[in-house]
Formats: sequence, structure tokens, C-alpha cells
Amino acid sequence: MKYTIIIYLFIVNTVLFSNDKVEIYTEHYPPYNMKIDGKLKGSSVEILDAMLKDMGSIQTLDDVSLTNCSRGYSLAQKRKNGMIFSTTRTQAREPLFKWVGPIANVSVGLIALKSKNMKIKKDSDLKNYKIGAVLKDVGELLLLERGVLKKDIQNVSGNDAINISFSKMVNNRIDLFSYNTTVAFANAKDQGFDTSKYEIVYTLKDGQLYFAFNKNTDDKIIKKWQDSLDKIKADGTFEKIINKYK
Repeated sequence: MKYTIIIYLFIVNTVLFSNDKVEIYTEHYPPYNMKIDGKLKGSSVEILDAMLKDMGSIQTLDDVSLTNCSRGYSLAQKRKNGMIFSTTRTQAREPLFKWVGPIANVSVGLIALKSKNMKIKKDSDLKNYKIGAVLKDVGELLLLERGVLKKDIQNVSGNDAINISFSKMVNNRIDLFSYNTTVAFANAKDQGFDTSKYEIVYTLKDGQLYFAFNKNTDDKIIKKWQDSLDKIKADGTFEKIINKYK
């Protein structure tokens, strides 16, 4: 009888954990999420790891799928219990996901070569320039919100999107690149670009990064994740992680 009960409890717990399993997607987005020497690293990755351990989850960082922005964004919207991080929360995106966070403060802006000496004072000035963005990234979304037509945005996708965009600026194929400025400069520096030659000429949004869950995810799962994030913030774990990347 004793062993029957143990087996029953094991089966019940397995089913419960299975129902709570999240399909997790991320992209190369340093310093928040990135792969170095075959391992996922970054502040958001470490926060995720701490949360999974706090929740007693059977999932680990090995369950995280690294892909490009547009694919991860689409999969998180299509898959049950799908989630992508780190994602900027905006008004337009609000109804598309359920949100857990915030996990970082960010600034999305327009980057240009200093030698171009560009001066942008208002949104209407944007129509005068060739602007690049990453497909389905918040940089593209914010341009659309400010009246830039989709056909006038030079989108790129894939894991090399930032590198391609900086190369386009060098070759005068675009004047401006719309992206998270911290990530853009970190990635460009890693790719060998002299980032001292570039500047932020216009800020589109100061915002925050979140874990973005499929909108059909059970609210109990969302609460469990938010409670865990709140807990590691309260006990100092979150702050220690963030300070490592300053």
C-alpha cells in the first residue's frame, strides 16, 4: 500500500509539472541573453535560472531554445505555454502576451554614424531617412507607431541581423538603425565595429524588459512565475545578478 501511494504521488506530481512546462525561446541579445562557448549566459538568463530553481521546476536552462527574434516571437505566440525573453513591453504588444517582470530597464533608439551629423528633433523628421530594423523587434514596432511606413523600413532577420545593420550603415545603405541601444553597441563591438564612431541620435522609448508568455497561458502559471521573480528580488538574488553585468 505504501509503495502504491508513493507511485501515485509521483505520477500526480509528474502530470502537474508537465502541465506547467513552458516552451522557452530566446535570442542573442547581449548582455541579457546570449550564448558563449556553447552555454547560455547573460543577466536575464541568470534570472531565469534562479527562478526555475526557486520554483522547484524540472526545467533547466537546457530547455531554452536559442533562435532569432522573429522566429522566437512567432513561436511564443503560437505554442501553448510558449514564452520568449527578453522582450520589451509596449502598448501595442500588451494584448499579444501575458507578462512577467520587469527584469531590466532599456532604451530603444536610432543609431547613426557620427560623421553623418544627423539631427532628429521630431517623429516627422524620420521620413527623410533610410531606416533599418530587425524584423518583429520592438525597434520596428516603434517606428510603425510613429508613422513610418512598413515599406520604408529595411528589415533584416536572423542571428546576424545587428552585424548586417551596422554594415549597412557603413555602406550608406541605411542612415539609421532602430534597436535597443545597449544591445546594439555590445553586439557591434563584439563583431569588430569601432562603436566610438556611432551615436544615438533619437530616443524612441525608454522601457522595460519582460518574460512574454503566450496569451493563453494559464494565469496560475503566470502568477507562479511572477511570485518567484518577486521573491528573488526581495531576497537580494536579483540585484546580485544585475550588478554582475553593470
